[in-house]
Amino acid sequence: MKIAIPSYNRAKTLGDKTLFFLTKMNGVRHEDITIFVADFEQLAIYQSHYPSYNIVVGEKGIVNIRNVINNYYDYDEYVVCLDDDIECLLPAPNPDLFIEGEELLNETGLSLWGVNAVSNLFFMKQQQRVSYNLKFCIGGMFGMINKQFNLDHLSSTKEDIENTIMHYIHSCGIVRFNHVSFKSKMFAEGGIGNKKDRENQNNIAVGYLIDTYPELVSLFTRKDGWREIRLRHTHRF
Repeated sequence: MKIAIPSYNRAKTLGDKTLFFLTKMNGVRHEDITIFVADFEQLAIYQSHYPSYNIVVGEKGIVNIRNVINNYYDYDEYVVCLDDDIECLLPAPNPDLFIEGEELLNETGLSLWGVNAVSNLFFMKQQQRVSYNLKFCIGGMFGMINKQFNLDHLSSTKEDIENTIMHYIHSCGIVRFNHVSFKSKMFAEGGIGNKKDRENQNNIAVGYLIDTYPELVSLFTRKDGWREIRLRHTHRF
């Protein structure tokens, strides 16, 4: 098992949250954790905080760093990708989640597992524990049998939707743990970006996904005017 953590301007947060979180997860070894940073300035900052960790310089921007991660690891290698501000799993600790995810991918021949993007406990309990059709796998926490996909830069703020679709098309299904979510701070300062800065990029990404995957996505608009993509819960091919 390999652990990939992209991080930008959150060196302290990374240690307080995701690296601490990983100490509670079974099967995770210190030497298998790699931190991916944007440039050499960031490298110096992170090395001063975490001199014993493997730190790789990639490129700034979430799509760039995702593509760096995909190409850094070997084809068919099992990799768990995490945001740098994961506090805990919801609703309760599940230290074997990463191991169970790998086992299910191997059993089914699928290449991606994810967790529920909605951390509402009541909502999660109403769903099937594990599903295999097309459901969104949020970029904050997922595991993959690496297929070295190159995400399109137009997917930008919704690169995790394109990642989900690519794995679905490749493997004819997705493993999703519908009873599991995680706690983090979405759109926090630092990181890849904040909500205000991402609005224009979001509209570009929505248009790109609708044009590229019309049979697998649909458009809806939130009350605040924010445009979103909904995946069609297509069953396995």
